Amino acid sequence: MSILKEYAEQRGAPVSVRVLDGEDTDTERRGAKQPLLRSDCTFYCATEDIARTCIEELRSSDERLRSRPEELMLWDWQATYFEPEPDNAAGGGWVRLGVAWYDHGFFDDRRDAAFGVLHRRIYDRIGLTDKDITVTHWSRVPEPISAA
Repeated sequence: MSILKEYAEQRGAPVSVRVLDGEDTDTERRGAKQPLLRSDCTFYCATEDIARTCIEELRSSDERLRSRPEELMLWDWQATYFEPEPDNAAGGGWVRLGVAWYDHGFFDDRRDAAFGVLHRRIYDRIGLTDKDITVTHWSRVPEPISAA
């Protein structure tokens, strides 16, 4: 029995599967940039169809972003994961991803974009509601300067 299967069965531990790569899993994509801030986004998808549509929308959005390389200097997607909901007969679960922010001003202007009109239209098309979406923002703590 694999370690993953053993612990998942023993503890009812959630199992996540990476479904899309992002700047945190692709060193060439990130390059020398270091995120200053991060947003963790979670989408509860009640059914497998909603989860698949959500993942495809994210894939399409990532392709559009990568076609505008100047915006990659300001923010980028991090990897996307799917975590199935135990005992969900409809195959639903959570789609989780991060957003890396490289510019404080751009973050300040766009931090709430996930709840703007454009995104709400996408959520409606996918089948998500406001209660299905959570976004948490994080700021990177600067590394301490050591006295030599």
